[in-house]
Parts: sequence; C-alpha cells; structure tokens
Amino acid sequence: MRLAHYITIGCECDASLGVDFAKLGMARSGGDTRIALHVYKNFSSREFLNAQRIRSRQMYIHMEIFKKANVIVTPTTGVTAYRLQEDALSYGEFDYANGAAMLRYQVAGNFLGLPAVTVPIGYDKFGMPIGLQFIGRPWSEATLLHLAYATEVLCAKERRKPKFFYDLLY
Repeated sequence: MRLAHYITIGCECDASLGVDFAKLGMARSGGDTRIALHVYKNFSSREFLNAQRIRSRQMYIHMEIFKKANVIVTPTTGVTAYRLQEDALSYGEFDYANGAAMLRYQVAGNFLGLPAVTVPIGYDKFGMPIGLQFIGRPWSEATLLHLAYATEVLCAKERRKPKFFYDLLY
C-alpha cells in the first residue's frame, strides 16, 4: 500500500504543482523538493492506474474492518521524532527511510481519504512526544473528535510545553 500511496501522491503533486514550478523555476526550492518532483513526473499512467486498483482494494478491506469496529487505533507515527541533519535547514530534509517510518500509520487515512485524528498521550525515554491516532469510517468525524477529546483529557496531566513553543492563537 505504501508504494501505491507514494505513486498516487507523487502523480497528484506533479499534476498540481508541476506547472507552477515550471513557471517559477526550481531554484527557489530545496533539493528534496526538486528531487521528489523529478521522480514524480516519471511515474507512468499504468503505475498510477495500478495504484488506484490497490487503493480500491484497501478501501474495501477497511470497510470490512469498520463492519466490526467503530475506529482503528494506531500509534500516530512508527517512531518518535529523530534529530534533523545539520544541513536540513539549508537544503531540506530528504530522508525517506526515517520519513517512511514516521508516516507508517498515517498512510491509510491519507491514501484512502478516511478521517483521522491524533492525540498526544505521553513521551518516550528521550522526552519526544508520542501520539495515538484514531481512524474512522467515512463521515465519522464527530465520533473521532469525541474520542480524541476524551483521550486528551485522560492524558492531560502528562502534557508539557516543548522547549521551543510558539502560540499561534495570539
């Protein structure tokens, strides 16, 4: 499913952003973006159609799960956050191995268009945040928000502000 997701997202990025980057030039983008867009435009229509077949099959499988369960509960990420490379601010972060691990549990919701919400629930031994993700059937946003709120209230005493915090609501 991950490869089908990557092909789908790549083709959609190329279709929606490729024209803008052709007009603006790639020089203003980081190396990670330039490499990714170059890869994306090389996917074939056959690869895209096969990815959509996998998407359809995965949606069927998830709908079968939702006949027996109201939500699917997963960790938010496959690993806790890793340290950025020294050159990440200058050149962008192009770390597909860690990126794939980070996004491991988010693919289903994103690829299938299922509603999902994530809630902070604690910290690992290095103080990095850990989250819990709830994925629901289509149109179950209200249920997910109620579940997320209840979980967040239960875990609120564990919450602490990160070292660098910018309140965007003020």
